[in-house]
Amino acid sequence: SQQGERMPVLVAFASLPFGLRGGDYEIAVSEHETVVAHVSERAYSPFVTISSRPELAQSIPQDGETAGFTSYTWYDHPFVLRVLFGRNVASLGSINSCATIIQPLPDGFDLQNRVRLDRLRTSFTEASLEALNTLIAAVRHKARLYHVFDLRRDDIDISVRMEDGSLLLEDPLQAELTAQEERESDSFDLHGRGDDWYRQLGEALAEPDPVGLADDLLMEADRALAQRFPRQAITTCHTAVETAVSALLTRGMVRRNVPDHAIDHTLSTRSLTSKLDALLRIYTGFSLKRDNVPLWKSFNMLNDLRNDIVHRGRRPTVADAEGALRTARELIAWLQMVRGRNK
Repeated sequence: SQQGERMPVLVAFASLPFGLRGGDYEIAVSEHETVVAHVSERAYSPFVTISSRPELAQSIPQDGETAGFTSYTWYDHPFVLRVLFGRNVASLGSINSCATIIQPLPDGFDLQNRVRLDRLRTSFTEASLEALNTLIAAVRHKARLYHVFDLRRDDIDISVRMEDGSLLLEDPLQAELTAQEERESDSFDLHGRGDDWYRQLGEALAEPDPVGLADDLLMEADRALAQRFPRQAITTCHTAVETAVSALLTRGMVRRNVPDHAIDHTLSTRSLTSKLDALLRIYTGFSLKRDNVPLWKSFNMLNDLRNDIVHRGRRPTVADAEGALRTARELIAWLQMVRGRNK
């Protein structure tokens, strides 16, 4: 109706990292709440097209596949990217579906009331992100797309529009994200790193085992967080700490001629809390509980968080995972100090 067309709505828009059949998908975000995401049909969206004659650009297939074209496809979050090569024409673009979630604003809502609008937009954003990541998680599991990541806030666009689609208010995050992207440099170009960085690299390379298993696990936790898996990041942090303390305890027990079967039994039956306190005290003379009280408290928070995730299904936040990484790094550095004192 005409009256309905004048109603402003909050719109969440996201590019999905795969192509789905178009339609409405009902997504349960809680036991009593369902969000409907409208998914568009898969389409090929050219970013750049090069051709010998302008009219050849019209021959680019709408779905990115047709006779007479050679294609190469890869995934780069949040897009499935494709390069198409035809006769005298080439194109780079994305193949993906788009998901849209809509929530009407209350009747007579004043868009100038920015405090109330920000509050509504925040709750709508959280629910939309939860719904979209639930959709991605389900597709990832069913299709075994293990390399597909969850979306973050900066991957979705939250705008205020009329029901006919006309824009009223843009996403306030967009200008900030654009500026951030312009500030970022290529992290793979290491030529410009300082002398200290290269000195530390040289020292690491001179060690017989420059990167231990605990270090690798910490990097996996970092990667899990970067790929939007905070639960995996936190559980991997916990495993990294256990790996580091178990290696240190093994070293101490071997020095005391403890048999291999007794070492295995001790490490497999004692909790991480016990390893960092009583067992460390016996085999290294140090105890985290006694010798570093602040870090002991941080460890207990990490331990409780991990147990809540594993045993009670808690869904942690990105901030939870960032805190877990900080604690794990500090714990592994402290264990390295203990190792240095036990040469």
